Amino acid sequence: MDDFRIKTEVNVHDIDYNGVAKASSVLRYIQSAADSQLVENGMSYDELKEMNRAFILSRIKLEILSPLRQGTPLTAITFPCESRGYSFLRCYGLEADGVCVARAISLWALINTNDRSLVRVNDFDLKLQTLPPLDLAMSRFRMPDGLIDVGGYGVHYGDVDRNMHMNNTKYPDMYSNFLPLVGKRISSITISYMNEAALGEKLRVLRAEQNGLHYFRTIRSDGQINSEAEIELADI
Repeated sequence: MDDFRIKTEVNVHDIDYNGVAKASSVLRYIQSAADSQLVENGMSYDELKEMNRAFILSRIKLEILSPLRQGTPLTAITFPCESRGYSFLRCYGLEADGVCVARAISLWALINTNDRSLVRVNDFDLKLQTLPPLDLAMSRFRMPDGLIDVGGYGVHYGDVDRNMHMNNTKYPDMYSNFLPLVGKRISSITISYMNEAALGEKLRVLRAEQNGLHYFRTIRSDGQINSEAEIELADI
């Protein structure tokens, strides 16, 4: 089996004030490929909804190996990997002129939308063959002590998707509001998605820096942890 590929490019709306594609844009490129693969194989959002099923992202690690400029033609690549238990593993790549410029590995949960229970991998026919995973570590990171409350973030119209909660690709933009990104870019980001942030939610944003890495924790108004992230920056 071959991996699944679609063509795209860095659009003028995808870049930040440094003139390079935002991490959120890179996530959209690669996840659009995954969505297209599912749609082509009878597992669109609406088709899964009819089955009372929905995929929810629980964790992703993204490495952006090169800064991506406006107009750069790209090939977004994705493939599912052998999975077990309740975690569906999927990998991604992004190429420019045949050279890998980004790659990612992710863990997804499949839920029964009737009762929010988890569905085991063996109890769902993904209908897709699998490929070996990338050699990209998916280990959990440890949040440092001394997190500081750096502000709030309101979840608004531009953040949410059809599920009426903050889309997973929007999280890097939220963290970026609290990062020193002038002349810098996100080169690596790992996000753990713990509890959804619904439209209208007011999140508290906690931040720390340790050993050159930036850490974030966002907390919902009910006290539940919404997300945690580990971010590495690079000069442009």
